[in-house]
Amino acid sequence: MKKQVLLSIGVLMLSLVLAGCGKTTTTKKATSNQATRTRTITADNGKVKVPLHPKRVVSTVYTGEVMSLGVKVVGSTSMDLANPFLKKDTVKNVKNLGNALNVESVLKLKPDLIITSNEADVKALKKIAPVVYLKYGTADNVYQTLTKFGKILNRSAQAKKVAADLKATGTKNVAKLKAAGINPSTTTVGFYEMQNNKLYVQGSSWGRGGEAAVNGLGFKLPASINKIQEGIGYKQISTESLPQYAADWLLFTSFSTTKKGNAQVVSDLKHNAVWQELPAVKAKKVIELPFNKMYYYDPVAVKGQINLITEAMLKATPAK
Repeated sequence: MKKQVLLSIGVLMLSLVLAGCGKTTTTKKATSNQATRTRTITADNGKVKVPLHPKRVVSTVYTGEVMSLGVKVVGSTSMDLANPFLKKDTVKNVKNLGNALNVESVLKLKPDLIITSNEADVKALKKIAPVVYLKYGTADNVYQTLTKFGKILNRSAQAKKVAADLKATGTKNVAKLKAAGINPSTTTVGFYEMQNNKLYVQGSSWGRGGEAAVNGLGFKLPASINKIQEGIGYKQISTESLPQYAADWLLFTSFSTTKKGNAQVVSDLKHNAVWQELPAVKAKKVIELPFNKMYYYDPVAVKGQINLITEAMLKATPAK
């Protein structure tokens, strides 16, 4: 009798072990199938099969967009990783790939998805992982960008949450501006940059605070700048033509890749009679903003820029 009981227990335990093994095998297969499942999305390089749930993304230009939706980035360019609005603990484990996506460096990271603004990367990297090519500055606004990345990364629900938070930030800051007598819906802004000794005026889709001021706070573009926005988005201009692109508020940035920098040219501009006669200059409605904080236009940066621009405008506006 005792032997029969022991035998029965042994059979039962063996059954449980086998069942457990079967369950583990099934779970592993399910996990494996989940990892290899794909979706087809449309990008500027056509239809691309991407992972159902990307786990290891390599990106250039769009790192902030990917991170804002909670997807892991394993490698990116130095410019992307210099984004001051990205949390340090978020970027510290991301491999810095330098100025461009090098094939060997990307291969070592074993990405399951690559997102780039450089069309040449499609051919160079497509054997490593699916490559999504998105032209720089082609999205109408940050909300459209969020929708697009929500689809690419299968994070549409998260994209809606980020968009809602961004809109709430804008609404809160608009209230502050209106309390100070600044109504964005009836006020124009212009974006001007001295870049390597050349003066540019830009629309709202090329960073420089454009997304934050226009799409985040609701400021308007002057007709002349709106025309540029509807074209390629930026234009090199002469100092003499500045009055043609005048706005109620002037947002100014400076950037140089040379050792000499732009300091002297910017100083000359400020002492130029044409500059000094601009209505915004006379009204002391010129805001100089740091290039490194205004260059980016991902959702994380735009939220930070909304706060920066609001604070700068309030500081420049006399108390009522």
